[in-house]
Amino acid sequence: MYWSSVELEEDLYRIGTVAHLTEISVERLRAWERRYGLLPANRSGRTRFYNLEQVERLKKMKRLIDNGHPISSLVPLSDEQLNERLVVQRNLAIKPASAGLIGPNLLVLEHQQDHTSRIDVRARWANMDAFMSDQSAAETLDVIVVQLPVLLSQQVEAIGKFHPQSRIVAIYQFATAKHIAATQELGVPTLNWPTTWQEIEHACATTAGMPLRAARTAARRFTDEELIAIAASSEDQSKCPQHLVELISSLNAFAEYSLDQAEEAVESALYQRVHTDTTQARAQLELALEVLVEADQLLSTPN
Repeated sequence: MYWSSVELEEDLYRIGTVAHLTEISVERLRAWERRYGLLPANRSGRTRFYNLEQVERLKKMKRLIDNGHPISSLVPLSDEQLNERLVVQRNLAIKPASAGLIGPNLLVLEHQQDHTSRIDVRARWANMDAFMSDQSAAETLDVIVVQLPVLLSQQVEAIGKFHPQSRIVAIYQFATAKHIAATQELGVPTLNWPTTWQEIEHACATTAGMPLRAARTAARRFTDEELIAIAASSEDQSKCPQHLVELISSLNAFAEYSLDQAEEAVESALYQRVHTDTTQARAQLELALEVLVEADQLLSTPN
């Protein structure tokens, strides 16, 4: 049924206005309409109109998506169920997750922080042997973060048996795609070392009670502004820093695109894996760029 513009004036919003109010792009709203049946309240020709109730619902969904909930898991929920998830999210923000750390690099990284706000570290072990032999470790923790030189699902399973009530975040230095897949099949998110304390905090906070998305990705080493500055200031005649900046920027863009597809596609797990692997590839190029930047700085420093 089509409506005149006069009939649509009260409590109805054009799709462009809805995009502005909810911070969800017009393109994404249209994609959700096609894929998940999130239809506007009315149409006038090709113009879509949403009512106030729909706008408020979309705002709630956007807040949950920003904290790791895939759109496919939110569409079937009632308003009451969406509100319940938002309450869980707020509670996690108020009450930090209790955590245990396993691994020397993690303990050093924690020591270097001025403060931690998203997790409450209550237990620390230098390595897996110390953890497994500590009979006092029966305290219930929301999450245990373990750093493993090689990511082996058997070790992750051993932690789960010792602390069955705790969720686990696994940080690895070396791993094959098979190792990563086996660990994630256990429901355990993974991070590649080196990582940042902020990334670890995010992983712990979300793993304690919400689905995890961004924490599986490799953290960025360079902001967009830093990449621009490196490309502009490098004196390397080979132009390798500039070429690496171009590649890294392209991977950053593709990582955002693949994450968008992971939210909307039927096979979301496939695109999530593509997103994760893309950020890992970018992280490797960033390490190479970091080496070139340091070399460039040494050459430009007067003796």
